[in-house]
Amino acid sequence: MNVNEQLFLAINNLSLLNIGILNVFCVFVTLYSPYLYAILLVVTYLLNHKNQALNAFYIALIGLFVNYTIGLFYYHPRPFVEGLGNLLIQHAENSSFPSNHATLAFAVSFGFWYSKEKLLSIASFVFALITGFTRVFVGVHFPFDIIGSFFVAIVALVLFNAFRAYFEVLSRFLIKLQVKIFKSVGLKV
Repeated sequence: MNVNEQLFLAINNLSLLNIGILNVFCVFVTLYSPYLYAILLVVTYLLNHKNQALNAFYIALIGLFVNYTIGLFYYHPRPFVEGLGNLLIQHAENSSFPSNHATLAFAVSFGFWYSKEKLLSIASFVFALITGFTRVFVGVHFPFDIIGSFFVAIVALVLFNAFRAYFEVLSRFLIKLQVKIFKSVGLKV
């Protein structure tokens, strides 16, 4: 048994303790974290932190595109496909590396590093760590999948910074478009 499998079992076996609130919390986070991040981005945007929300969105999109590209060339079975651990949710038997949920979480948190709201940046990073932990806890990812996602999010951040000028042009266009749409339907901008 390799280190990745040993770490997986150490974390996933915590679910066998049947601590109800912990199991429910981990299942909730693992299932709904993408929606929570989407809500966070929308709320951040609407609270007039438009550029921070858009930057985080772009970094997340880049990260998920990198994940997709990796998936075209590399397959790694999920723990339950290998007969390991305790599975708390149903999941497709697609590649486990890297985790889309964790990549999204880390990428959004990196996007908030540009924010003046440091508490938001720190809180979103802590929630990204929690999201990664829950993916292992519920039995759908190995720890190295989560670590890989962290590095994919860093790559996404680097790519974003390399093309930042283009993203700034896109952001200005999208913000102007949003203002125009809101005004046309009588909403306050």
